[in-house]
Amino acid sequence: MKELLKDFIGKTLWIYTISGVESYLGVLEDVKDDYIVLRAFFREDETYLAIQYIESFKEEVKGGER
Repeated sequence: MKELLKDFIGKTLWIYTISGVESYLGVLEDVKDDYIVLRAFFREDETYLAIQYIESFKEEVKGGER
């Protein structure tokens, strides 16, 4: 998962956690050994998420562009 996430640094992602309840939308700023840094989409705050709790993610693409 860590290596795959590194390919998405600088992109806007939806991150889904294993809780099944929480999801995060933001720009992936950095990928460390155990966690990621996500800059919130609607604010400028940062969220730190443990990689072990990330279930899945998808890139948020506007208007079908890539």
